[in-house]
Amino acid sequence: MGLFSRKPELQDQALSELGQMFASPDLVADDPTPGSELLDPSRLAFTVESLGFVDNYLDEMRKRKLDENGEDYSKLVLRCGAYVGEVILRNAQGTPFHWLDYKGALKINKTIADFGENLGSAAALWDSEAGLWFPLAKVQKFLDNGREDSVRFFAEVVIEKSK
Repeated sequence: MGLFSRKPELQDQALSELGQMFASPDLVADDPTPGSELLDPSRLAFTVESLGFVDNYLDEMRKRKLDENGEDYSKLVLRCGAYVGEVILRNAQGTPFHWLDYKGALKINKTIADFGENLGSAAALWDSEAGLWFPLAKVQKFLDNGREDSVRFFAEVVIEKSK
């Protein structure tokens, strides 16, 4: 790889592990995802259908009004957003998706700088055909706006566009 290569470093393993932390609360019993008592691992099988359950979970978590600058909020957005992205990655049948961090996404599309580096842009799903998608930001939007920002609908649209 040349010195000026624009190829981003993939973050597939790290985000896959974060998604697994959300889907399997027992893996992180000593550092639980906020609201883990609401999560039923048998319903979190990385399917598009499981995102209906995630929408319900997020609806309940909205009522708790977590501090957006707090550790619990960050943990929820990172783990839940990674789960949503993993559902897309595992169910898309077109171009394969990969995870990128903010700097990697910036290498793909310089306009990402307009959004700035923050929790919602910390990780992006990328495919060379459809571009960049931000599941973590979608989770934040759901927490802000409710069901109008359904993660299931988001995933269905992204998967459809990847065909």
